[in-house]
Amino acid sequence: MDLNWVEVGDPDSDQVVVFLHEGLGCVEMWKDYPEKLCNQNNLKGVIYDRSGYGKSPGSLLNRDKNYLHQAAEELEYLLNHLTINNPILYGHSDGGSIALIHAGQNPGKAKMVITEAAHVFNEAETIQGVKEARPWLKEGKMEGLKKYHGNRYKEVFYAWNDIWLDPSFKNWDITNLLTNIKVPVLVIQGKNDNYGTLKQVNAIVSGVEGAVETLTPDNCGHAPFKEQTAIVMSKASAFIDENK
Repeated sequence: MDLNWVEVGDPDSDQVVVFLHEGLGCVEMWKDYPEKLCNQNNLKGVIYDRSGYGKSPGSLLNRDKNYLHQAAEELEYLLNHLTINNPILYGHSDGGSIALIHAGQNPGKAKMVITEAAHVFNEAETIQGVKEARPWLKEGKMEGLKKYHGNRYKEVFYAWNDIWLDPSFKNWDITNLLTNIKVPVLVIQGKNDNYGTLKQVNAIVSGVEGAVETLTPDNCGHAPFKEQTAIVMSKASAFIDENK
């Protein structure tokens, strides 16, 4: 498995933050946020493209309801391949769900978990938000994805859109894994996220066994690290510092 990954921050740090991108994302779509967060906290950061995204080879065709669990297995492969021990898992959207799945299936392996706009179950608001986005590709509103995913950008879009609307995914739920998570967790969710509600935050808070903190910024949608950068970075930095 030949995944594209880049390293940022302090190369000599023995504490590594692994950044997991969203369902339409890739390394480059994190912009400079990972580097700034790592530099501010003297940490090493690893950002990678999951299979089929960005510069990583692979296909997203025929995705099934287990795709996030499969991505968690891929994350485990990456951690072993790069010999990353006790990582800080920082996931956005799908990446946040993957971080929680990995932490739930591998208790104690991560040092802490930070999620932004993570889902732990499929809810009506998520389905509605994804449904409303369905015409965007045909309307030319997603052409910007071509810059990051090349000619696969349509495949990336429909892989994300199709699965969340698939009847087999309607009852997707990972809350049963949360009780295995005993490490500190920071849950971040914008109050104006059109792909999920604060029910996701509440489920994580009540489900995990470890210490948990939350940040639910106002005037913020699905990408807190982009929309409320200063607030999110400050909270994430303080959380990391408290739990080193």
